[in-house]
Amino acid sequence: MNKISKNEIVVLDQKIQTRIEEMDIFKLKYWKENPRVNAIIKQKYGDMVSSDEDIEKELWEKDSVKDLFKDIERHGGLIDEILVKDNTVLEGNSRLCAYRHLYKRAEAKHDEDEMLKWSYIRARILPTETSMEVIFSILGTWHIKGKTQWDTYEKAAYLKRMNIDYGYSLKDIAGSISQTEKFVKDLIEAHDLMVENNVYTLDKFSYFYELVKNRKIKELADKDPTIYPNTIQAITENRFKRGEEIRDLHKVLKDKKAKREFFDENFEFKDALDTAKGRHPEYEDSFYNQIKKITKIINDHSVVERIEEIQYEIKNDVNKKYILEQLYRVINSFCRKVGIKNQK
Repeated sequence: MNKISKNEIVVLDQKIQTRIEEMDIFKLKYWKENPRVNAIIKQKYGDMVSSDEDIEKELWEKDSVKDLFKDIERHGGLIDEILVKDNTVLEGNSRLCAYRHLYKRAEAKHDEDEMLKWSYIRARILPTETSMEVIFSILGTWHIKGKTQWDTYEKAAYLKRMNIDYGYSLKDIAGSISQTEKFVKDLIEAHDLMVENNVYTLDKFSYFYELVKNRKIKELADKDPTIYPNTIQAITENRFKRGEEIRDLHKVLKDKKAKREFFDENFEFKDALDTAKGRHPEYEDSFYNQIKKITKIINDHSVVERIEEIQYEIKNDVNKKYILEQLYRVINSFCRKVGIKNQK
């Protein structure tokens, strides 16, 4: 008879009565909806249906699961029990995979004691009536703010589920994970952009995240609808070496030659960026960047429209006039020193 103990957990102001017991590893099933498992099988199978055997095969391919296998073997069992509902492993799928491989190894050696040892796994069992909203809240608490954290794609999949399936606002989600609404919005948007473009290479998530959160790229894309699809193509073709490179993409997009090299001639991003930097010294030198900003301010349409107003202001305000006189003297003096003469 298995030893059973009563346990209570509190989630979303609900008291959930659970029990802990040893469960037969071959009566348990992997849970496809677990954000980590779902991310793994999406990468291999996309939207195709995958079996329990497929899931186990893909889990076992992960170095993290093999490391877990060694840790469990060294400790002689689990430190934390898995979470189960109706024989489905909601949390701890990697641990179940490790246990099954420990059992299979013992079976291959015909070691009955070891086979018995690894044939049962300690599990915390939730009641059948536990809602999916409660389950996802538990997982989010454990893996976003708590213990072993999900990677960013897994977090995004979880946040998307809470927003769409369970109706939580971005504000409520952000508060529950101690993050900003923008962080939540950007993660969900990056996740959606990957899914829309059938990209399931999870190590590319950081590239999509950098793309959607970049305000400068968004402003340019509002004027040119080809920017996002062309950039996504470049991501899938590995023309960016790191997701962080996308932070400089706007520099390439603003230069016609560099943009043509990157989008039309399929240059790697680094090479197109070198072209942009060579043609725009302000990209690398803060001095020229500041000069460019000042020039842009003075040439701005709204400033030009204020010429008569400014003329009136400096006639009647000596302090404003002094500021502009200082600007004039400094610019003239500097230009003479560096050898730039007034061109007539």
